Amino acid sequence: MEQIYFLPEIRHFSHIQCTPAWEIPYETAACHELVFVISGRGEWMVNDTRVSAAAGDILYFKPDTKRGAKTDPDQLMELYTVCMDVYDAGHQPASLPLELTNPVGADKKIEQLLVRISQFYSLREMTCKMHATALIMTLLCHVFTLTGAASETGSDPRVRQAAAYVMDHLDQRISASVIGKAVRLHPGYLNRLTLKHTGRTLSSFISSIRVGAAEDALIYEGLSVSEAALRFGFSDIYHFSKVFKKYRGYSPSSARMLMR
Repeated sequence: MEQIYFLPEIRHFSHIQCTPAWEIPYETAACHELVFVISGRGEWMVNDTRVSAAAGDILYFKPDTKRGAKTDPDQLMELYTVCMDVYDAGHQPASLPLELTNPVGADKKIEQLLVRISQFYSLREMTCKMHATALIMTLLCHVFTLTGAASETGSDPRVRQAAAYVMDHLDQRISASVIGKAVRLHPGYLNRLTLKHTGRTLSSFISSIRVGAAEDALIYEGLSVSEAALRFGFSDIYHFSKVFKKYRGYSPSSARMLMR
């Protein structure tokens, strides 16, 4: 399975609440830049081409890209920008597998991670840069998954199809036969595929997706344990807690404290 690894070195991080006169001069980017549009609308000039962006869009500028920007004065933008150098696993300069414009829509996890990065970046304690870098790596992994630049379910399209089905039915209890029928594969064969490409049996694969989604909701949406159990198809809080701890090593109530 192809591995994806990038190490960001932050040059600058900012949270911007645009005023009507806000703009970025049209000049060359000195490093990699990610712009997360949280709300509002704006227009960028990128290498002499006009590009519009709105809430839920992520813009990616590579070094030596000429870019400038201004906000729509009637729909003022809120932005987070990350300026960084990017290296691969061999610590050689690299580029991220993203397009210029990446529409991902409103995403609680992205917003909460950006808030936490901002908090750590504004501090001057010894380990704050390490914390911020770790959170940006988590953010990049999530963005790669949302944009399809990377898959967490192995390289087989049938396994990805099964994962997509699970994600679309997180509030339901899904059996191997149901998911096999949905992707038009015998459950036994699908089980062998998931084991080959993810290292998990089909049952474990389904549970790990469900637990991962539940953990995100606990951390980034502030759901209670009982609300998460109900939303993600667990029969009761006891069962949810037991399965959650099996896959995460800690209780769901502990997970709720991670972003505080």
